Amino acid sequence: MLYSFTDIVVIGLIMTCGSVIQGAVGFASGLLGVPLLVLCGWSLPEAATVNLVSTGFQNTTGAVKLWTQLEARELVFPVVVRWLAIPLGTYAAWYSDQHLEQDHAKQLIGGILLGIIILMYFGRVTPRESLNYFWKSLAFSSSGFMLGFASIGGAPMVIYVNALTWTAAKSRAFLFTCSAFGLPVAAAVFWMKHGEKIIPAALSTLIIMPLILGGLWIGLRLGHDLSKPLFQKITYGLLVLLAISAIVWPMFGEY
Repeated sequence: MLYSFTDIVVIGLIMTCGSVIQGAVGFASGLLGVPLLVLCGWSLPEAATVNLVSTGFQNTTGAVKLWTQLEARELVFPVVVRWLAIPLGTYAAWYSDQHLEQDHAKQLIGGILLGIIILMYFGRVTPRESLNYFWKSLAFSSSGFMLGFASIGGAPMVIYVNALTWTAAKSRAFLFTCSAFGLPVAAAVFWMKHGEKIIPAALSTLIIMPLILGGLWIGLRLGHDLSKPLFQKITYGLLVLLAISAIVWPMFGEY
């Protein structure tokens, strides 16, 4: 019921690096971890499960620590919309796993990752007090879909909080808390759709959880010591390289 020692080490290295980023900027663990795991040969549901377990602990910890930054009414609509969209994303992941070859799955996740990064870069707007329900619905339905599809639902929420006049602390609290509330629904839907196939991924991730939490602690420290804009630029650069490599690399395997 567990992966090999080598596989667990690889997962530990990838998710610990993602956890450092998550702690420093409040998101992106899944954006880094899921594409790398897919590139290393894991199926999309397995990679998503690893990230779901990993970020579950991270987001719950962050939500508890920063809960006082939020008001409950600010969470109801986003959380419910994400819940409703998760099953559709999980079905899409199951369908792609059943009908796509592994190389095509890598290209798919690379394309999605690149699209999210482009949207995050060009979707920045002048911060305002609030957004209307159309933009809220679009942001959190796409976030729920991506959470169900590949456990990388943070990007649309980042666009949302960056469009508001919230403090950095409140924005991070919102990201952590919404992600934490999405965990039980995502876990239940993952289990109903994928069943025992994801058990080795979940158990193997639990084994290296101390490393992942250690990475989170390092990231939290780095978030205080480094310029956040500079750290985000470095992070986005790495993610773009990952996305492009996921799209292009399988093409070279054909020759």
